[in-house]
Amino acid sequence: MRAPGRPRDRAIDDAVLDVALRHLARDGLSGLSLAAVAAEAGTTRPALYRRWPDKVSLAVGAVARLAAVEAPEVIGEPFTDLVTELEHFRHCITAAGALPLVGLMLTDGVEPAVRQVYAEQIVAPRRARIRACLLAARDSGLIDADADLDIAGSLLTGSWYAIALVGRRAPADWAHRTASLVWRACGGTPG
Repeated sequence: MRAPGRPRDRAIDDAVLDVALRHLARDGLSGLSLAAVAAEAGTTRPALYRRWPDKVSLAVGAVARLAAVEAPEVIGEPFTDLVTELEHFRHCITAAGALPLVGLMLTDGVEPAVRQVYAEQIVAPRRARIRACLLAARDSGLIDADADLDIAGSLLTGSWYAIALVGRRAPADWAHRTASLVWRACGGTPG
């Protein structure tokens, strides 16, 4: 059964999410203004609030869209695919200024429904793609059959957060270096 009223206009959704991404990258999560996003997107604040009740919800939606729209292509070479996935992760974290959003998701003040959307639309797809790279490597005999893929996957993205937490910038070759380290830890020889 359809909800009463007019159907949502996808063009408004797309415009708002594009503007929100630009504002996140420029101003960060703390500087994100729903009023400014609505104005630049050519819509109203009530239209925005019907879609995203607060700025955290909007930020999650914008980052999720960025991650989905620009998902990396798999070429069938597990190590190369893993490096490409990590480069995509880096792009999504930096292009949207999304690092503070990650920290926010760990706090008690976030609505459970928003945290669930974040987990389902941002974290789960990324973890699934990383796991697919590692499974392909394991199935091809490129890494050990008993490699702990859950921990390996967490180490891959977790290294970005660890670097950021100490106030450093990740090196330009972070994706390759991180993938190489985890690949070796899983018993493989990086490509």
